[in-house]
Amino acid sequence: MPIFLTAAVMMALAVFSALGAQPATTRGTLHGVVTDPSGAAVPGASVIVSAGQKAQTVSTDESGAYTVAGLAPGHYRVLVHSAGFSQFERSGLVLSAGYETEADAQLAVSTLKQEITVSAGE
Repeated sequence: MPIFLTAAVMMALAVFSALGAQPATTRGTLHGVVTDPSGAAVPGASVIVSAGQKAQTVSTDESGAYTVAGLAPGHYRVLVHSAGFSQFERSGLVLSAGYETEADAQLAVSTLKQEITVSAGE
């Protein structure tokens, strides 16, 4: 009888080991922090995470952080917009099932060029 018990325990351990090697989920998470050139957080920045035709938009919190969870595995692009800053873009991010991918963004100050023309009335 002990041989049967030993075999059953070993079989159970093999099954649990195989299950433990599987990712806990079929989805992944993309997260990061958006900062300005000095390294200060940029709260309220718009972050667009896209893959093909699918896109999700989130905003950064007070510490400049954002998280997009529940994403299907694949290749992603991140666009970040915030008033007073140039658009940031990062592509080629690879997201795997059950894993987190980090995509921080440092925004550059936008240099707007304005032209004003004044003409005298006739």
